[in-house]
Amino acid sequence: MIFSLLDSAVHEMLERLNVYPVSEHETHDFPWRTYTWESPTFRRANLDIIDVRDTKKLYMMHLCVFPHLDDPSPVFGLDLVAGPKIVTGAFHDFSPIGSSPMNTWFAESVSAFIPTKRRELPPWATAIFSDSMLAASSVKDPEELQHIITLMLKNLDYFLAHVGNIRTADNYTTQQNQYCFNQKQNPHTPRVMAALGFDEQVTRDFIQNCLFPEL
Repeated sequence: MIFSLLDSAVHEMLERLNVYPVSEHETHDFPWRTYTWESPTFRRANLDIIDVRDTKKLYMMHLCVFPHLDDPSPVFGLDLVAGPKIVTGAFHDFSPIGSSPMNTWFAESVSAFIPTKRRELPPWATAIFSDSMLAASSVKDPEELQHIITLMLKNLDYFLAHVGNIRTADNYTTQQNQYCFNQKQNPHTPRVMAALGFDEQVTRDFIQNCLFPEL
């Protein structure tokens, strides 16, 4: 049931993102599904699906959308890591980059949802994520997982409809680089990749050049 819900979520995300052109500036040769898009309204969107349910009984999904560098919109992010009976981690945020009404909208969007078990965040995460970040662990109930996925998809629709609406004379390269730098301090990512069966070099290349490339 858990994996089928994740399969459905991937299908929904691809439907929303495949209306944008695939980036010609990036190619990836990883042994899993990796997609990268760009558009006039956002700088970079990257979706990764690592599905090793048949060999490792694990499934990981990651989506991150970066605004253009003159846009104060937040960074859209979500991550889901699951086994066949439990989602060990579900994370979702509009991570603030500048002053944007999208930050307030996100806080209101997730305010009513209280996960059964909330994941406490370490300092590298609190430095970049919003105070309203959805961080759940040990999600066993399919209804709770469906609620999380529905919330993520609703917020993705909102994000894609509003990112790029405000462009400024400011440049947010430093803030986006800080986001990527702090994400790369997460010790769980290489551990998850090792559990998924990938060696250290592949993992390093994936994190540095695909997940969170700095400018």
